[in-house]
Amino acid sequence: MKKIFILITIFLSTSVLSDFDNKCSILITLRFQSNEDAYKDALDKIKQCEKYDILSVTSFLEESISKVYITDIIQNMCMFNHEIVTLLDANTSNLSCVYRGKSRNERKFK
Repeated sequence: MKKIFILITIFLSTSVLSDFDNKCSILITLRFQSNEDAYKDALDKIKQCEKYDILSVTSFLEESISKVYITDIIQNMCMFNHEIVTLLDANTSNLSCVYRGKSRNERKFK
């Protein structure tokens, strides 16, 4: 009986963990475009990721700009019931979270 319980536990834990084994890496860099173009390019790449992928976003823009973009990605693209990790730095900013599969709907205020 104990062996059956252990096998069921292993099976359930691996099936749950397998939903979160894909990583989707996104870079936000300035290169030859404006900050806004770099962000739109990053959003387009995020939309190609699969639901439950681990979003790994790295921004090489100025800290204040990265903070706005990363906050927007968290609010619109990340699942809130899983851990969200951010590091905002003067040189490089990072975000890791679970992708919700689509962007949240924008609220229209009158």
